[in-house]
Amino acid sequence: MLTIQKIQIYCFGKHENVTISLQDGVTIFYGMNEAGKTTIQQFILQILFGFPTKQQAQRKYEPKASTKFGGQLTILHPQYGQCTIERVKGKATGDVTVYMEDGAKGHEELLAKFLYGYTRASFEAIFSFSIHELQGIEKMSEEELTHLLLASGTTGIHQLSALEKKLDKDSGELFKKAGKLPLINQKIEYMKQLEKTIKLEQAAIQTFEDKSLKLQQLEQNLLHLNRQQKELQQDWQQLTILKQATPLIHQQQILQQTLKNYAQVEFPPEGIRRYEQLKDRLTHETLQMAQLKEQYQVLQNKLQLTVDEAMIDEMARLMHQEATWNQLLVKEQNFIDELFLIEQDIEAQFRLLGVQEREAQKILLEKTVSLQQEEQFQHQLSILLKTEEELKFHLRSIEQIHDELDGIARQKKQLEQESLTTQEEHILAQWPQRKRKIEQLRQARSQRSKQQQPILFIIFAFVISLFALIYGVWQKNMAVIIVGAVMLLLFVLFLKTAWPGDETTSEQKRQLLRELEQEENSVQVLLMKKQRLEDRRTLTNGQQQEKERQYAQLEHKIQQAEQMNEEGTQILHSFLGRYHLQGNVPRALLPELFMRIRGVQELATKKKSTAKLLQSIQNEKRALYERIQKVLQESYSEQEIFMHLRTFYLTVQREHQDMAHIKEQLTTLTSNMQEALPLMENYECEIAQLFSAANVQSENVYYETFAQYEQQQKLNMELQAVQSQLASLDVYKQEILMTEEQLSEKMQALEEQRNAIQVEIDRCLEERATLQMQKDYLLNDEKYGQLLQQFEEEKSALQQLIEQWTAKKALTTAIHETLFQLREEKLPHVLSQVNTIFNLLTGGRYDKLSITEDGHFEAQASSGLRYHVAELSQATKEQAYISLRMALAKTLATSAPFPFIMDDPFVHFDRNRTNKMVQLMKEVGYERQILYFTCHEAMLGLWRKEQIVDLGALANERGVTST
Repeated sequence: MLTIQKIQIYCFGKHENVTISLQDGVTIFYGMNEAGKTTIQQFILQILFGFPTKQQAQRKYEPKASTKFGGQLTILHPQYGQCTIERVKGKATGDVTVYMEDGAKGHEELLAKFLYGYTRASFEAIFSFSIHELQGIEKMSEEELTHLLLASGTTGIHQLSALEKKLDKDSGELFKKAGKLPLINQKIEYMKQLEKTIKLEQAAIQTFEDKSLKLQQLEQNLLHLNRQQKELQQDWQQLTILKQATPLIHQQQILQQTLKNYAQVEFPPEGIRRYEQLKDRLTHETLQMAQLKEQYQVLQNKLQLTVDEAMIDEMARLMHQEATWNQLLVKEQNFIDELFLIEQDIEAQFRLLGVQEREAQKILLEKTVSLQQEEQFQHQLSILLKTEEELKFHLRSIEQIHDELDGIARQKKQLEQESLTTQEEHILAQWPQRKRKIEQLRQARSQRSKQQQPILFIIFAFVISLFALIYGVWQKNMAVIIVGAVMLLLFVLFLKTAWPGDETTSEQKRQLLRELEQEENSVQVLLMKKQRLEDRRTLTNGQQQEKERQYAQLEHKIQQAEQMNEEGTQILHSFLGRYHLQGNVPRALLPELFMRIRGVQELATKKKSTAKLLQSIQNEKRALYERIQKVLQESYSEQEIFMHLRTFYLTVQREHQDMAHIKEQLTTLTSNMQEALPLMENYECEIAQLFSAANVQSENVYYETFAQYEQQQKLNMELQAVQSQLASLDVYKQEILMTEEQLSEKMQALEEQRNAIQVEIDRCLEERATLQMQKDYLLNDEKYGQLLQQFEEEKSALQQLIEQWTAKKALTTAIHETLFQLREEKLPHVLSQVNTIFNLLTGGRYDKLSITEDGHFEAQASSGLRYHVAELSQATKEQAYISLRMALAKTLATSAPFPFIMDDPFVHFDRNRTNKMVQLMKEVGYERQILYFTCHEAMLGLWRKEQIVDLGALANERGVTST
């Protein structure tokens, strides 16, 4: 058989780094809910058959907090020996590696051989079942229950049954004899409606010839009406032309009479335009000549001004020194700022040193601060600081000693409170006499003990009897109580017979001795207490004396340190007094005092050098400023003086350039005036010629002559236009024989005839358009062809659906025959094995489980009665289901020796049925490994401890072993 020897989980679901060793036979996995039982069950299935893909419904158990996913199964294969199957995260179902016992490796192909070609579905159909599968049996019909039992007893029948149901359902969706919703029924009904529509379209097509004949008649009527309309239109146009020509002839007569009244006038061509153009040019030249003369006079006046060349050269040299001037200003401001910062730093240093008076500051700046003086100061300062540190240390020490003395005083006070009382002192004073008395009693007892040695045995017996009596009472054991009471009674009788005389006296002495011994113990305690108090008192007094001695020494050291501190302070003050620093310097500045004094002196030296440089810069700036003022001859501020110099320089330079330009302008003006005089004379001559051509002498008469000439030309143009219109109308005066009233009456009669003909034409056109549209619709309408095409397409689709239905029906029949063949060939072999198992599980109540001729299961009771499987109880149905699964597995012992995986399938069994199931599991365990997962503690009592794997331990351990 194929057995799983070890489970090693890298990371799967909630389990991480877990190793579980298994044994042959039955292994019980116990754990409460959420302990991870289903996780381990799924781990085994997914390592063997692959991780679920995204398209599958099973859970993948991939951890969220770790990237390592997968694990190993170590199996013992009946053909290949011990092998290890490892599957980790990789492709869709994971990357699998099979490690052989001889070191060879394989992958999916080798694993498929290990699993005998079984898939996960086929494996679970036979070797894996749970309570969920059994819970649904109660609600099944007899047909469903028979199919379930057949699937349990025959390999592959479950898939075929499911396929048969699916094909039967699919064929029912295609066609039913009296149905409306199946596709073939819908197609047939739709084709009937489509056939009715085609017949209606055929009837509409037959009206096409009638419409064509009617259209031909309408076309002939329209031709006749159009000819009549055209003749009337020609007559109407001729009358319209005659009506339009009548006012033109009257206007022609009026224009001809007006032209006869005007005298003939001569005027030069474009006389007004030419005259006004010459006049404008003459006026322009006259004005320009006046302007030239005026400009000439102005320029002559400007030439009288003169410019000093030496002053221009001096200003040019000063302008070249503008950068130097700006540099001087920047340097002056920089030195002023630097002096201000130096003075601020000096004042700050003086404030830190505490020197505020000017005289003291002056003396401090002149003092010499050599390195030797600094060393002396630093040495004295270090002595002072060391003295102060020692003084602080001594003060802290004396304060600590003072606290310790207070503690010692509290200890002494506590010792006084803990000292012996007056009564205890009295007991100790009386103890010597009492001690002599107890010694006498002990001596007497010693003598009696030498004479009466057997008494020890008697006392020992008395103690044993007393202990027996107490133990019996405590344990409520009457036998022990009676034995103890009898022994005490014998001891009392023995004492009465052995010591009848001095019993009372001896008893009094023993009583007195016991009291004295108790008193001795108390006295010993008091003596020990007194000794401890004395020792503590002695130790406390010694500590107090030592601390008082240390206190006195520290007081002496403090006085010495204060004296040395005062001397050092005086020496330091006298040293500072040389520099006029009378205690004003902060203590934190003393270590760097000389460095700060030297810094102040260096700042003072820097201030002097900076002031000298500033003075030289100011002198140079002042000399340049005076030169600029001399040129400008006015006083300006230092910031604006170069701006005014630049402005003045540019003004003078511009004036010098203007003089040269004025001379050039004068030459040009003289030339322009000489050129303008001939033009003016030419314009005046041309104007005189225009006046001569018009026979006038003045401008006003010239314009009046032009007005007469223009009116004459206008009348001629109007006459020509009228004559042109009459010529275009092809009408002459002799043709007009009717008056306007006669023309209007004739035109009105023609218009009425035209309107009547147009109404008839519109009616014919409208009727023709309607018939033509209907005819075109019948010609262009493709609905009839589309309906025929759609009918053929639906017919083809119906044929395909019929072929599909026929194929599904044929396949259903074939599957049904295959199921019958499987049931007839394989099921009898399984049923031959199932009766023994079913009889065992039912406790002999049922002998046989068989299948009837109509394909339904029956159970035969021990009494001979037969029951349909649907008539059995829930538990008996489950027993029949399990028996068939076990029998099927038994028939596959060589072809599929897989282990059983059970997930609490017997939780609803009573105690008797559970025991039967356990017995069956133990028997099957000899042939096939069983992995049983449960959360019920009652199941643990039915198995040995070494067969149980407690999954609760996985929460605290990284490995669980079952051996």
